[in-house]
Amino acid sequence: MGVIYDADSIKADLLNHSLKILIVDDDRISLEVIESILEDEFEILTASSGEETLEILEKERPQLIVLDLHMPGLDGKATLEKIRQNSELKKIPVVFMTSDSSAETKKECIELGADDFILKPFVPEVVRSRVRHAIELASLKSALEREMEEKTKQLEQMSLKTVMIMSSIIDARDTYTSGHSERVAVTALEIAKKLGWSEDDAQNLYLVALLHDIGKIAIPDAILNKPTRLTDDEYNIIKSHTVIGDSILKELYMLKKVEEGALYHHERYDGKGYPCGKKGDDIPLYARIICIADAYDAMSSDRVYRPRLSKEKIISEFERCRGTQFDPQLSDLFVDMLKHGFEC
Repeated sequence: MGVIYDADSIKADLLNHSLKILIVDDDRISLEVIESILEDEFEILTASSGEETLEILEKERPQLIVLDLHMPGLDGKATLEKIRQNSELKKIPVVFMTSDSSAETKKECIELGADDFILKPFVPEVVRSRVRHAIELASLKSALEREMEEKTKQLEQMSLKTVMIMSSIIDARDTYTSGHSERVAVTALEIAKKLGWSEDDAQNLYLVALLHDIGKIAIPDAILNKPTRLTDDEYNIIKSHTVIGDSILKELYMLKKVEEGALYHHERYDGKGYPCGKKGDDIPLYARIICIADAYDAMSSDRVYRPRLSKEKIISEFERCRGTQFDPQLSDLFVDMLKHGFEC
């Protein structure tokens, strides 16, 4: 489990001497000196090599690592690199120790990802100050990151609510398709359950399907609700709702694959769909499922140009279009659902 830093608790722990520091140096005397400087304030762990450091970090989670820059074997640079590559360890602050006071070395330490550096020979008050500062800074940084994550999550939730309201507005624009998005979402959810998806994945698909027609918000009512045959230009405008939907949803990070449903739900398994002409399994699975759910709702609903189809006719259409418009395996699964009483 990763280290969680909190500014107030860090300061309290500093007073209670309960924070843990790992000091790494191949020189025993240096190790003993810095340990004697810090042991009154912190719980001290020690290691004499980079390799030993990584072994200790498999079991321990110190609040700070004080790491010698130059060591035989796995030196400070290589050790830090491995720490930063590990998702469980990368947020632990690291302070380098070095006897090289050149500006170039100081710059190198920071560029390598160190939080600070301590010069040898040690000045006790400087050591304590830099150690405290590194721990408190890491705590504040972590607290800020958590706050930003929470704010981002709140904004995404607000965005999702806004988009869902937009989706309901789209459905309300046409009395013939009122509730369409909700029915498509429910149907997609039931297909996901039949496929054995986890509850979280099935719920994510439900939300993605709920938003699949969001791009129609930009289609004029005169075209969207036209009772007679569309011209080629009007049909092209209708088809653009897939690309528009993708552009609306692609920044909605809260939902996985949300843009796939909007962009690809009119692709066909034989490659003759739109907007990209994707074929077969190149069409994302989310979109292949929504394609079936969308077609089912179209066939089972009254439309301006025809009444709803009977269940027998709907089954016949799915069997006829198996492998052309629809993924054959998904089509077979859905036909089986219909034969066993599914309706929405």
